[in-house]
Amino acid sequence: MRIPRLPRPLLAVLLTGTLGVGAAGCSLPGGEGADDGTGLERALDAVPASAADRAVTYRDVPTVRRLVAEDPALYRSLDGFGILEVAQSGYTGRGVEADWGFDEKDVTASVQVGDSSLLTGDFDTAAMGRALKKQGYAEAGTEGGTRYTKRGGDITYEVSGSRRVANRAHATLKLSEPDDSLRDDAAYAAVADCLGDVYEATYYARRKDGDAELFAIGGRPPKKGRAPSEKLCVRAASPEAADAIVRQLRPKTRQGERYASSEVRVTEDNMVTMAWRNRPKSGLRPGDNDKTGELPNLLTWG
Repeated sequence: MRIPRLPRPLLAVLLTGTLGVGAAGCSLPGGEGADDGTGLERALDAVPASAADRAVTYRDVPTVRRLVAEDPALYRSLDGFGILEVAQSGYTGRGVEADWGFDEKDVTASVQVGDSSLLTGDFDTAAMGRALKKQGYAEAGTEGGTRYTKRGGDITYEVSGSRRVANRAHATLKLSEPDDSLRDDAAYAAVADCLGDVYEATYYARRKDGDAELFAIGGRPPKKGRAPSEKLCVRAASPEAADAIVRQLRPKTRQGERYASSEVRVTEDNMVTMAWRNRPKSGLRPGDNDKTGELPNLLTWG
């Protein structure tokens, strides 16, 4: 499938929100089976393989909340915690709980897939139902939870005690785990393994017509005496494509450039990697590439 344009995760966040996975049958931080891989891998378990043509954004919400509180200047690109309703409340000055029946303290993880989102955590379904009904939504039965729809509305919500799904247009995400997920895809699994145990990450839409078949950027929190960092992992289509990607990235690492002193490497299975330390400077904050598109646009359009 040819992808005509690169999905912009930030735009999708502003439109729909982010997803978190952690219900029965699926496991994100705080969910059942929480030892089954990293948080990112468990997030991919919740996303159907059919969504490979869309961007996927993951946030470990408790970790993001802590980091934003400790250093708001450095982590300001993440100050919505990957939750649309929280980001909106920052603009409106309204709290989240009164309008939606939950707040950020209830959420353990968020994942966004294009314009659909899933939050996971510990939710009061009665409170969420009351809040949605105030907004004109009516309930209908759903296996494992309750679906809410509104006549003329373009969003469908599904809620349970551990999940909250919001779908626009396409019913991308469900309360239950899909039979065939992105984690079952060898390319997605390889990139997740390359990124490691990250607290935030964005996969950009898979492509079949370029050197970069699939790539993602993920962040690791600070450790003793070390700054937080982000890592780019690019699954190249071939060894020749990997060499071409290296030639694209290395100018960004030259002296005076934004990613100066970063090292670009090619590892096994045609994986190209590049890592940098986060700093409170444009383009170098965690999550900044979701906004600027600097590296994603380079890898997509050259």
